[in-house]
Amino acid sequence: MEPPRLTRTQRRIAATVAGLLVLGVLVLTWVRLNRPADCTVRTPDRVVQLDQREAERAAVAVAAVVRRGGSTPDATRAVDRALRLSSADAGAVATALTGHAQAALSCRHGGSSVSESDRLDARGLTRRAEAVRRDMLAAFGAVPMGGFAPGGVHTGHMPGSAHYEGRAVDVFFRPVNAANKTRGWALAQYLVAEADRLAIDTVIFDDRIWTARRGGEGWRDYHVDTSGMSPEVVRVLQHRDHVHVDVAD
Repeated sequence: MEPPRLTRTQRRIAATVAGLLVLGVLVLTWVRLNRPADCTVRTPDRVVQLDQREAERAAVAVAAVVRRGGSTPDATRAVDRALRLSSADAGAVATALTGHAQAALSCRHGGSSVSESDRLDARGLTRRAEAVRRDMLAAFGAVPMGGFAPGGVHTGHMPGSAHYEGRAVDVFFRPVNAANKTRGWALAQYLVAEADRLAIDTVIFDDRIWTARRGGEGWRDYHVDTSGMSPEVVRVLQHRDHVHVDVAD
């Protein structure tokens, strides 16, 4: 028995549905291919695009190398094992995350749309800020930190600072020299790579700033009034000697 033949109207409907399905697939493919990358590494001779999880894995892998004093080639191999990139792309990512390419890695996402309690823990930090503090210690070892105190801090920072809400941590790289600048950039770019996971709002170092709200703009110049200030104070205000990180409230 032959199957019933479709009427002309039914054939038109079937053709229309098939066409719409094909169009939908094409649109979704176009969106996926043209969507801005979650994270981007830009060096003088390379642009590498990563999704958020790739950036996080690379950051963790390179932090382990930095912590044990490994070289950039060691970091490149760690990135290659974590992500299976080409040697050139892995090298660019490693150069950024070891701090040798400054302000080279940026991500579009971070912060959080979900509020957390303002309650401070015994160290004077919110839950998210404490999570960042612990994460930095786990990734980089016993780095010197400050900007928080039991009961909270009430002086020593600019008006409106997240430090006064227990949402910020400073990590110090003193004295200000080339080696410490490299170490500082390694941490700063690690924090940007992990900003989505850790609900980080802001990272500031070496007179540059990254914010989750303007993540698509990458690292920007950090503008602060230093008129009449001593060189020592200017270094602090411009965050030349420390990385500042704060979390969503």
